[in-house]
Amino acid sequence: MSEHPADHSLPPPKSEPIFNLPAVVVWLILLLAGIQAGREFLSAMADFSVVSWFAFVPARLSLWLDPERATEIATALTQTLSGQDLADRAQLVAFMLGDSGPRLWTLLSYGLLHGSWLHLISNVVWFAAFGSPVARRLGPGRFLNLMALSTIAGALLHWWSRELDVLPLVGASAAVSGATAAAIRFVFSPGLRFGELSDDAVVRAIPAERFGQIWRNPRALLFIAIWFVTNFIFGAGLIPILGEETSIAWEAHIGGFLVGLLLFPLLDRGAVRH
Repeated sequence: MSEHPADHSLPPPKSEPIFNLPAVVVWLILLLAGIQAGREFLSAMADFSVVSWFAFVPARLSLWLDPERATEIATALTQTLSGQDLADRAQLVAFMLGDSGPRLWTLLSYGLLHGSWLHLISNVVWFAAFGSPVARRLGPGRFLNLMALSTIAGALLHWWSRELDVLPLVGASAAVSGATAAAIRFVFSPGLRFGELSDDAVVRAIPAERFGQIWRNPRALLFIAIWFVTNFIFGAGLIPILGEETSIAWEAHIGGFLVGLLLFPLLDRGAVRH
């Protein structure tokens, strides 16, 4: 039986990172903020071109797998739009789909772009809170692998549910969801105080819960329920998000979340609750 790691005899950390965040989390936040800031200096057309090349467009992948599906996209457009709206959307489709193939790198690169500063800040706050303990536990390499896998899974589930959508998907939400789900594996350990999650040694010693044990942990279950309900409410548009005109890609969130929850044990080298 694994013992609880909250041993206060452990020595304090030798140094305090900026905002007490792991270095890999700080650098990722700076990267995302730097990209968003750099886009501020671009013209509207140049920025749209960046989005075209690096955002994930579900229809682009569908057309690569089956070129004949272009007819379905055209049919969907004519059924839902008319007049100038149809002409504008047709130009958008031509620009977003282009002639450059599936652009498979967008399965990852979309996570580096955001629709607005509010979108970025909301992801950064959540990422700092839940990504930090996961980064401390996994280390930079395995943590980045988890973020990448969560991002890809988010894009694929989004594609599966909206395979003919020409609207671009952007945002680090799938990666943040993956980090959140991975954190659930150990941050709700009985008796653990959240203040202890800033200590690398303590975080690595917390016994991670096996998949079946999570469903017997009331705090973990409550958090998961709130997470899914919140994503459904905002994703369905039942409650508008202040300052955001774009929809929430809740399918991408769920894809990242499932990867973080299920694949965390494959990357984890910490203690496991038996």
